[in-house]
Amino acid sequence: MRSFVIAGTQTGVGKTTIAAGLMVAFARRGRSVQGFKVGPDYIDPSYHRRATGRPSRNLDLWMGGTAAVRRCYAAAAADVNIVEGMMGLFDGPGNGRGSTADVAKAIGVPVILVVDAAGLAQSAGAVVHGFATLDPRLRIAGVIFNRVAGEGHYEYLRRAVRVPSFGWVAQDPSIALPERHLGLVPATERPFDAVKLARSVVRHLDLDLLLERTRVRAPRPASVRKRPARATIACASDEAFSFYYQDNLDRLEAAGAALKTFSPLRGELPEADAVYLGGGFPELHRATRHRRLREAVSAGLPVYAECGGLMYLVGQGLVPGRIEMTDRLQGFGYREVRAERDTVIVRRGRHVRGHEFHHSRWIHPRVPAAWRHDRGAEGYAQKNIHASYVHLHFGGAPECALRFVDSAERWRGKGL
Repeated sequence: MRSFVIAGTQTGVGKTTIAAGLMVAFARRGRSVQGFKVGPDYIDPSYHRRATGRPSRNLDLWMGGTAAVRRCYAAAAADVNIVEGMMGLFDGPGNGRGSTADVAKAIGVPVILVVDAAGLAQSAGAVVHGFATLDPRLRIAGVIFNRVAGEGHYEYLRRAVRVPSFGWVAQDPSIALPERHLGLVPATERPFDAVKLARSVVRHLDLDLLLERTRVRAPRPASVRKRPARATIACASDEAFSFYYQDNLDRLEAAGAALKTFSPLRGELPEADAVYLGGGFPELHRATRHRRLREAVSAGLPVYAECGGLMYLVGQGLVPGRIEMTDRLQGFGYREVRAERDTVIVRRGRHVRGHEFHHSRWIHPRVPAAWRHDRGAEGYAQKNIHASYVHLHFGGAPECALRFVDSAERWRGKGL
């Protein structure tokens, strides 16, 4: 089995482009390829899924913990496992715990360092040497140079470093991935020429050497007890709603949920015992009144909503207040939250970890809050509704998945 982390010296060096290109290239060679993403990001994994045909998995030590990260990695491992890092190799929340380097050490896989070589020549040696020697517990398998001007430029770079070089990627604006206010534009919203991407990325790479240097022992998957299906949960999935951790969906199924997808934008609502409204970009789409959803939720249908889901419920009049879009971040970063009351997903007083990233602002009267964290009260929790800007990762809070399925089962049979 081959596994490696694509890490950067910093943000913006081309990790997603190179990781996705390698995924496509190895899949086209007939290998099973699994993508992973360090940290809480939802958008980069959408490119992994398009490249491999398999759901990508988030490996987040801060939200999920070491055991959950190792369990997730082992359960999904394939012939070739490509873990895309976040930010720079050693960057992470707070004191660095949860960095790409920490994840690489936790799952025992080597690192391929991506260096933006624009404007660099022999000085690349100092850059790579620093990354390769800072933490002796970390194995740097080699380096890939991005945005290289040509073969002559690459030769300066290759001779300057003391670790294996797997090659270079040329400056090619045509394969750059577009961005907007929450980072990259999701792969589902734009044409994705996988073959062109792979060819551009691997044209000057030695893939055989890369595979030789990244051989690892296959992990042993932990046994997972899966309950029989006992309730149906409808998960919003369309142009406006696409931000879900695959682990969350897996945990719900393991807890006894049968999952169905539906499009709120198209007025759909399948027969279900609860609704999960994930995040996304509802602000970019005109949402009409969803009569069936409003009636079902008003009648008591359990709903769990995260970020874009909260915004949608406000727009539907199911949560008090209004949403205002701004041109600056209103919430960004990891959050440790405490449940203010019993809700459809959590018991009062329980501490869980999550993540926020949004430009919108919820303007509202005094309401029963879902959570409390270091910035004050957050979210809305009333009877059958739990709505919040905080995205949870059920790997670190499996009881939330279990409680949500319990809530759905209690509603089961009451009908929509």
